[in-house]
Amino acid sequence: MIKVMMCDDDIALIEGVSSFINKFENIKVIEKVSSGDACIQLIESGIIPDILVLDIRMPDGIAGYEVARYIKLKKYPIKIIVLSMLDDLNAIKAMIRLGVKGYIFKADSLKDYEFIFQSIYEGNEYYSKILNFTLAQIEEIKNTPIAWLENMHPQEMKVLELIANDKSQKEVSQELAISSSLIAKRLRSLGEKTGAQKSSIGLINFFKSVGLIK
Repeated sequence: MIKVMMCDDDIALIEGVSSFINKFENIKVIEKVSSGDACIQLIESGIIPDILVLDIRMPDGIAGYEVARYIKLKKYPIKIIVLSMLDDLNAIKAMIRLGVKGYIFKADSLKDYEFIFQSIYEGNEYYSKILNFTLAQIEEIKNTPIAWLENMHPQEMKVLELIANDKSQKEVSQELAISSSLIAKRLRSLGEKTGAQKSSIGLINFFKSVGLIK
């Protein structure tokens, strides 16, 4: 029996997909959670699925990136399938870099799920046909470092999140107890790591597109 955990803040989607999956003879949804925090807590408590179906953008708590990073770091024998609406190539590459074994879109047909889950359980990988990846492209993604994903200073995202929430630079400076020059330095660093425009608007748009800012 293939044990599956679902992690998505869309409760209706979780219930619908779980009901569909549970019709398969050899696949069973054992847990459903609506946040990355709850997902990690369940895993830490000893509930280890064979497959984790994971969304990226989860407004409350940690994003799918951190869940995938945690599983990779702790070396849990959990195969991750991303189920997301995000079609941004930066987001997709980041999740592959973090070790996911599959990436499917919420708009994809459910009819292939049994094959996809069984194939990934057996050690294969599956990426939505829309992506049209070659094996060589997937290997290149796995072996290419991503600066914004792997070398982010925690304060950099905090600065950008506050600006995205209409905080002035003065308010950001006061809230984080840092100087205006350090704020500018954090934003420049983000621009270099993302290759996005070196303006706050360009950076906000980039991180919205990868699901890290609402």
